[in-house]
Amino acid sequence: MACGATFAQTPTAPAARPAPPVIVATSTQANDDVNLAVQGNGSARQSVVMFPAVSGEVADVAFRPGQAVRAGQVLLRLVDRAERLAAELASARVDAARALAARYEATRGTGAVPESVLDEARATLRAAEIELAQAREAVANRVVRAPFAGVVGLATVERGDRVTAETALTTLDDRRVLFIDFEVPEAYLARVDIGQPVQAANPAYPGRTFTGTVAQIDSRVDPVSRNVRLRASVPNTDDLLRSGMSFQVQLGLSGQPRVSVPELALQWDRDGSFVWVVREGQSVRVPARPVRRTAGRVLLDGELKPGESVVVEGVQRLRPGVAVRVVGNGAPARSQP
Repeated sequence: MACGATFAQTPTAPAARPAPPVIVATSTQANDDVNLAVQGNGSARQSVVMFPAVSGEVADVAFRPGQAVRAGQVLLRLVDRAERLAAELASARVDAARALAARYEATRGTGAVPESVLDEARATLRAAEIELAQAREAVANRVVRAPFAGVVGLATVERGDRVTAETALTTLDDRRVLFIDFEVPEAYLARVDIGQPVQAANPAYPGRTFTGTVAQIDSRVDPVSRNVRLRASVPNTDDLLRSGMSFQVQLGLSGQPRVSVPELALQWDRDGSFVWVVREGQSVRVPARPVRRTAGRVLLDGELKPGESVVVEGVQRLRPGVAVRVVGNGAPARSQP
């Protein structure tokens, strides 16, 4: 009788998963430098609107629009006949009071004039001198003078016009140096310092830039915009710039060294941002916080070091400690839209 033979089957070992292919790029070191381009408004170093001190009739306009004037130069006169007559009368009273006081003074010690009369004469002289000073001040108030050297603007009145203390006569600007006010985000405040160079451009002069420096930094941050206001000082030796002009301001801010990787290397999940790094042939997850993106790369803050191989393609199959196969080095070209 034939016997059936049985054979034991040997289990086969599971096939090893092939190492996933990846394309890597080398991390580099780059300074977190920022070149800000912001809008600014120009103003003269000194700028005022001229008003008369008193009301009256314009006797003479002594300037031309756009004229350069010196400090103290007469710009406008009001009719002052009554004020000059009052000053002459006050001067005559001073002369009379001074003469009377001198005669009384000459009798001192003789008993001819009581001391009380002498004191009254002195008081009368002092009162007359005060009236003369007031009269002369009234005459001076009929003249409008430039408080500083600068350039006057358009005249708003003519000879014969009636003006009051609220009538704007003209403007006066000292524009030998122009101030440009602009704002930067508060995140960059620590990088700004007095004397830092700035470049300014104006549409009136295409292709030309004006160089200046940061002159002032505001003492507070705007709680709404979260910006801080800066003021740049720009020399205006050619007298090309005007108060009220708009400017495109370029401000370079230096930053600390950071690690730079291609944007494709930065990954996100529920735990935050990270990059895959190939170390000793295996994938390693390295947490990294993006600081700033620039020109297709991102600056990171984390434990990543310059010169490491970061994965830019093939991240879908990666897990910590998985062996990988590098099939390319260098950031792949971006697809054209």
